[in-house]
Amino acid sequence: MSQSAELVITNAKIHTMDVKAPKAEAIAVQNGRILAVGSNDHIECLTDAHTQRIDAQGRVMLPGLQDTHVHFQLSSADFYHSASLYDAVCLEDLLHIIKTFAEAHPEKPWIRGVGFPSSRFNPRQLTKELLDSVTGNRPALIFASDYHNGWANSAAFAVAGVKPGSPEPENGNYLRLDNGNPKGWLSEDAIWAMGRFAPAYSEDDYLIAMKRYSKAFNSRGITGILDAMVNRNLLQNYQTAYERGDLGLRVCGTAKIFAHKPLAEQVQELISLRCTYQGDWVSLHSAKFFLDGVLENGTAALLDVRSDTGTNAELMFSQAQINEYFTVLDRSRFQLHVHTIGDRAVRAAIDGIEYAQQQNGLWNARHQLAHLQVVDPADISRFNHLGIHGNFQTLWAQPNPDLDPLVNAMLGPDRCEWIYPIGELIRQGATCMLSSDWGVSTYDPFQIMQCAVTRQSEHGDDRYPIHSPQHRISIEDAVKGYTINAASAAWRETCTGSLSVGKYADLILLDRDLFNISPYEIGRTQVLLTLLAGKEVHRHASFDA
Repeated sequence: MSQSAELVITNAKIHTMDVKAPKAEAIAVQNGRILAVGSNDHIECLTDAHTQRIDAQGRVMLPGLQDTHVHFQLSSADFYHSASLYDAVCLEDLLHIIKTFAEAHPEKPWIRGVGFPSSRFNPRQLTKELLDSVTGNRPALIFASDYHNGWANSAAFAVAGVKPGSPEPENGNYLRLDNGNPKGWLSEDAIWAMGRFAPAYSEDDYLIAMKRYSKAFNSRGITGILDAMVNRNLLQNYQTAYERGDLGLRVCGTAKIFAHKPLAEQVQELISLRCTYQGDWVSLHSAKFFLDGVLENGTAALLDVRSDTGTNAELMFSQAQINEYFTVLDRSRFQLHVHTIGDRAVRAAIDGIEYAQQQNGLWNARHQLAHLQVVDPADISRFNHLGIHGNFQTLWAQPNPDLDPLVNAMLGPDRCEWIYPIGELIRQGATCMLSSDWGVSTYDPFQIMQCAVTRQSEHGDDRYPIHSPQHRISIEDAVKGYTINAASAAWRETCTGSLSVGKYADLILLDRDLFNISPYEIGRTQVLLTLLAGKEVHRHASFDA
């Protein structure tokens, strides 16, 4: 080979995630892509006087990690411009954080907050009057960490026109008093209906926040994402950030489909977006569906009624709509990305995908179901049979003292055996990804991988309680879920996901060997170096090679 490398990294323990050549010692980079992977001696032959060298000092190298279900742009803006409530453990904490933020930002016309756990703070506590006490006369809208529940004050309800007799938004509701006045709590699309009255983030607001959190993601080894809900404006912001050199991530997006809007118009918009954004850095490739809500507020759709109340939630699309919409979008060669929490939503999505395949024939769609909190065991084999990918947020597959009593009472013991059953899906041949759903919870992939392997607290050890240990997975499968499987889900496995010749040099060096340590150390992993297309986008202060 006559071409010399611009950069070589030697003395590494490389896990390429390429089944044809799974291990190597060194890698050569030219023009942002991988020129060669092999032994130290082989790679040394590709150097000249101008080649940059990095000695990995025996560290593990992996492909850059990819988070295939994250709300990156919206969450970046929320975290950067709102009160962060994730650390609030009691009502006093919650109120103090909101009050402090409001007082520190008198210029903001609306007070925003994000991150309170809806399993810890309930609708009886979070009244509009309580929020009034720390926000005054300015409208305030506070999102729960799950983004399926919210809390608003009196001024916000007044601006939105929520009063006795006012209509409920489709697929959402305002909790009301007996006289019809809003109590303070909002669920599902009522949050977004309220949000439309608040001043939108500006383009600069988004760009400033994305620049900061791109670096934060790079520092944890993430080089690519699938934004789980974009629109035209958000895609343009991603493109602008890329053109400015401020976007340290490859972005693939999925746009939301609404049950109440004409399908033809929505499909044409998706086609337009796909034509406009189809590069290796910013692209639109899939259609997002919400088929149900969450267990915490009773909006998850179950095959059998709740064990505690005998009630159930309806699907957000009828099965006839699901079949029709899935078929049209599948025929137009869009991937389907489907929010499914309850086992009825999972069944409905699988049935819809099967129906679409029967109408359109098979193609390499890699349709994916996200979350999969409760799955009927009869449906698990259908993932592999139909080529459906499972997208799991395994940080949630650990004991949760706030949420577990509610879920256990709601589902009963038999269904609780099939919560986040990633282990069984993998055993039955399904392709599975690990992801974060940030800002619902941390974006840290190593904490998420640790929980996938242990099903225990990411802060614990082997003495901690275990959540459904039968669904644990290996560290090898966890890494696949963030690399080659994730690249497949984002339709970019031809250029990323493994360290193979010709692919982009998106790679990371770690401070420990994930494959040969206690699983309880995985979450403490530090990323020493992150390259994106051969360019250094993160270097840990301790790494001086």
